[in-house]
Amino acid sequence: MPNPEPMLRPSPQAGAPFREPRPVGTYTIGKLVGFDAARTVRGVDESDLITVEVTLTARELTAPGFVTDFGDLAAFRTHIDTVLDHHDLDQVLADTSDQGIAEHLHVWAAAHLSDGARDRLHAVRVLTGRLPRADEAHSIQFSARHWLDGLPHGHKCARQHGHSYLVTLPSAPGSDRLLPVPGELRALLESGFKGKVLNRVVDVAPTSEHLAAYLAGWLASRGLADAQGRPFAVRVSETESTWAEFTPDGRVPA
Repeated sequence: MPNPEPMLRPSPQAGAPFREPRPVGTYTIGKLVGFDAARTVRGVDESDLITVEVTLTARELTAPGFVTDFGDLAAFRTHIDTVLDHHDLDQVLADTSDQGIAEHLHVWAAAHLSDGARDRLHAVRVLTGRLPRADEAHSIQFSARHWLDGLPHGHKCARQHGHSYLVTLPSAPGSDRLLPVPGELRALLESGFKGKVLNRVVDVAPTSEHLAAYLAGWLASRGLADAQGRPFAVRVSETESTWAEFTPDGRVPA
């Protein structure tokens, strides 16, 4: 499997990207599933929009560049839709607190996800209410297209398609607190990625995992780091409900 490239330079031939060794670190993906439910927690009505975030981690990716295919998490969503969505959780769960919901879903996922996804299951957490959006200083959005080779016949990602990508820099692995996006990275994405066919920009299957590693390596290769001198972790989101993050080795959680 080709290595993600942490560098991007002007190419003498259009569509001929350069390669450099990939950074070493940990890949994490997250899937958000929202549902509406009624519940009582410690005698108080806490009916609300509930969002579940399931995360999986890996040191090495499966082809074409996944922690696991997000399609492998379809059963997780189906379970939430069937058992929890638009239900009175007081009648469904013994513990309806955020922790209780998370524990129920973690146990379910560990028992029912496919082998590859189950082996990489990291955590399940629960968030309530509408989730805040990253502001412009702490994110950059760009639209581009890609396709992925080596997928099973009929897989929708094998067709050329587009995404509105969102790139952020978590302050620590898995953290919701974001760091400001350096101007150099903003310029790279605006000039080298926006409106492009990403298969012709990076010499690797342009999954979110590979793109996150590429951008983390690109930042490190230019000596760009956070205020404590730590290499940036990078999160790339293709959709509102999915993201992939690369955390370079040596990044100590804040």
